[in-house]
Amino acid sequence: MELVIRRARPSDKRGVREAVKTIWNGGDRVPALFDAWVTGRTGPFFVAEVGGRVVGMGKLTKITPREAWLEGGRVAPRYRRRGIATALIAHRIAFARDRGFAVIRFSTASDNTPIHKAARRFGFRRAAHLWRHEAPALAGAVPRKATRVDAEAVRQALGSFIQIRPSWEWRDLTVADVRSATERGRVFVAGDPLGAAAIVGSARDPRGSLPIVAIGGRGAVLRELLLSLRALAARRRLRIVSFYVSDRAERVAAERTGFHPPWSEQAFLFERRL
Repeated sequence: MELVIRRARPSDKRGVREAVKTIWNGGDRVPALFDAWVTGRTGPFFVAEVGGRVVGMGKLTKITPREAWLEGGRVAPRYRRRGIATALIAHRIAFARDRGFAVIRFSTASDNTPIHKAARRFGFRRAAHLWRHEAPALAGAVPRKATRVDAEAVRQALGSFIQIRPSWEWRDLTVADVRSATERGRVFVAGDPLGAAAIVGSARDPRGSLPIVAIGGRGAVLRELLLSLRALAARRRLRIVSFYVSDRAERVAAERTGFHPPWSEQAFLFERRL
């Protein structure tokens, strides 16, 4: 089998659609993203060919000048177990290294053991184990907005990552993120001295959720913040509050204030330093 991996072209759209037509019961997201991905503006989209037929694909997305993201990895069902997925991962890692990226990441479900094994083979480590939590809006006192002087304390309270899309995608959280979100009125805090913080995302959730893209803190102060975020959702006439946590203490605080996982699967965030 002669495998060719190359940049996708607009003319590959039919082949990509054919390769994934039975994945996720015909609901795979790649065909809908094809036109945007094939432009290469956010990073290259590769296809794998055998005998001129598209049998696999994978996207490498530029998150920041130093952070790259693997997504859209697919192999047509009849061509699996032939090393195509492995070749696509290796190709994208080499591409990222050659372009000077410092770290490459991807996320997958906690029960996707074949991908976990592939990650270890390629030198990835599990950087975070993330549980989604949700709770309905609840009347009450809304949280205090952070000010510029809170920036360092907010950064200390929050974790290492910030969610950048309403999906399983994260990048490094920086002080610049905190300052920018503070200026936009999206950082909320609790405690005196400040002991818990949350950044509210800008994306609108069609389900009526107040999306929290970064959160952190401990004990009673975090519980205070979580309850006040439910009140903030009620004030904004939203239905629920949602966020991901990776720390056990934060999970306990969430569940003590009415938050629970909406499903049993969790997200594993893998990373490899280049």
